Amino acid sequence: MQLGGAPLKAVDTSLYGFAREVVHPRGMASLPLTLGTTPLWKTCLLKFLVVDIPSAYNVILGRPTLNAFRAIISNYHMKIKLPVIMGVGEAQANALQARKCSVEAIKRGMKRRTEEPPKTEDSNVQGKDSVPSPKSDKETSTTVQPVEEFLTL
Repeated sequence: MQLGGAPLKAVDTSLYGFAREVVHPRGMASLPLTLGTTPLWKTCLLKFLVVDIPSAYNVILGRPTLNAFRAIISNYHMKIKLPVIMGVGEAQANALQARKCSVEAIKRGMKRRTEEPPKTEDSNVQGKDSVPSPKSDKETSTTVQPVEEFLTL
């Protein structure tokens, strides 16, 4: 994401469970975020944690952002509605782009699950609490089909 030279403030925190690992943010940036379209729009200055990990998403909005905008979301309609001075503003998601992000996130998740765990020095020594795995003559294989075939607009 291009931050346009926004200064990063140092943070002393970690994100747990994000991307299935501990992530240390590069910093925090205060950036304006505008939701809606002219004339029914609203801008708030928000703090974003900046991380350097591959992701299908540019930004993830959570409850603090929704609360700052006093917004209501509808996953089904892929819309966010928010009160503005002249009525009710709305932000509509791009269905095609949302599908691409979802497919990319699923592919990355499948890739992580199929990667072999790192071997340790004692990988062939069984501890007293371990359970031996059953051995078979045939190697099991799994076929993964692209998710795009199952998604429709």
